[in-house]
Amino acid sequence: MADFSIGTSIGDAFGLVKRRPLSVFIWGLLMLAPVFGSMALVFPMMAEMFAGMEAADWEHDAAPFADPTFARMMQFQMASLLGNVVQLVVMAVVYTAIFRAVLRPRERAFFSLRLGMDELRVAVVGLAIGVALYIVMLIAVLACVALGVGLGFQDAGLGVLVAVLLGIALFLAVCWLLARVSLMAPASVLYRDFAFVQGWRLARDKGWPLFGMMLLIFLIAIVIEAIGFILVALAFSGAFMTMSAAAIDGGNPFASMNDWIAAHWYWAVVGGLVFSLIYGVVLTLCAAPFASACRQLADDSTAPADDGPASSAV
Repeated sequence: MADFSIGTSIGDAFGLVKRRPLSVFIWGLLMLAPVFGSMALVFPMMAEMFAGMEAADWEHDAAPFADPTFARMMQFQMASLLGNVVQLVVMAVVYTAIFRAVLRPRERAFFSLRLGMDELRVAVVGLAIGVALYIVMLIAVLACVALGVGLGFQDAGLGVLVAVLLGIALFLAVCWLLARVSLMAPASVLYRDFAFVQGWRLARDKGWPLFGMMLLIFLIAIVIEAIGFILVALAFSGAFMTMSAAAIDGGNPFASMNDWIAAHWYWAVVGGLVFSLIYGVVLTLCAAPFASACRQLADDSTAPADDGPASSAV
């Protein structure tokens, strides 16, 4: 039976970052673009809402839902919902691009980004996995709560102990199950099919090694993200200090932050670009190892060949 190496899988991810840094940056930028757009809407809206709440007489307002602030909140909610939909679409496109970069390295043009059947398959598989895991977790949590409450009537200490142990067992079970289905999305790119069955078979008897790889990737990502947050916090330290000072003085902190960003927009741009690169590295490290494991475990006689056109690396 074929096997895979955790070191090789994670090494392939770092190798992809080294070979194609521009693609990694573009992937991160695409994922963060909806977030940046939401922030550009949030701060001006919050500044208007803050000013509106100061001027409004909420106690004597006969029609609070007719207030312009409420209308702005509803507009923001709609924009946020649309942003979430866009985020999900972009996520499917970017993750598919990372899988493609590992499984079909010859298809490098346009940063391995496409909008076709591969992306649709990854989106459907990811959505199906998410819904299934949510249902399993909901049923398991309800069962654990019912058992814990039932035992609690007999012995409160025993009920708490059982609830804690069941919670830990449930967490480990969900993590193992997530590892067990983690090859379905990359297998869909490898086999050019909705690879529920193929991905499940590839991960057979590999649940715990895949879980171990997930844990190692999580720890690496935490370190990288911590460095990224520190850099971004330093870039925006002036804005946060200005916002805090305005809040202490009783002013409008969001308006003060908007003014600071308008005056120092170049720091916002630099911070966004740096964080996009860091986020792209984290995305690559989270997705590429599973595509590499999928490639290592796949039977060469059944996996389609890499027949994409060769082009310059980006």
